[in-house]
Amino acid sequence: MSIEKKVYKYARVSTTGQNEDRQVDGLKDIIGELVIDKYSGMMPFADRPSGKIIIDAVQKEKISELVVYDFDRLGRSVPDVLSTLELMKENQVTVTIHKIGMKSFVDGNYNPMFEFMSALMVLAAKMEYDRIKDRQSEGIAIAKAKGVYKLHAGKGKMTKEQFEKQHADIIELLGDGKSIRNIAKLVKKSVSTVQRVKKHIDTQIACSF
Repeated sequence: MSIEKKVYKYARVSTTGQNEDRQVDGLKDIIGELVIDKYSGMMPFADRPSGKIIIDAVQKEKISELVVYDFDRLGRSVPDVLSTLELMKENQVTVTIHKIGMKSFVDGNYNPMFEFMSALMVLAAKMEYDRIKDRQSEGIAIAKAKGVYKLHAGKGKMTKEQFEKQHADIIELLGDGKSIRNIAKLVKKSVSTVQRVKKHIDTQIACSF
């Protein structure tokens, strides 16, 4: 008896306050089961609740197609996105990127253009990430030389890594191009907090740090 396979539609937003309607609306005309994650894209796909549902369906051969609105909804970690796409390829699961209308399999054959585009997109994401980190490191070095680099956690201090982990939601939404006031509403944090995080990642370190 053959196993019935189905289409899964996957949406992801980085915080519980962020609205996924744009993605859901974009996928509404596609027949399939919708699953949504509200986690940072830096979290591995297989560790997210809905990501686990997809992986389980792949392992049990219960999925024929995975539809996402855009590449970055799968995640923001280059190795993780490539690993997820490779898993789908190995198991003959078609991945559809709705925004650009591209499928990984066409008429049962793997689409080489999809492989090219996915590699291009994740490479662009890595270059952007590296650019931000380089600017950040340069800015921190300058700020430390001036004696103004401090990251506050209430009355105490935290490391750069702790600061970025605490505000991972803001960092991702800034990466999505959202405004400071919109982000503050979505993550339920103050505008000044979002501004501090923006200065941090843009390496425009001010004395308020």
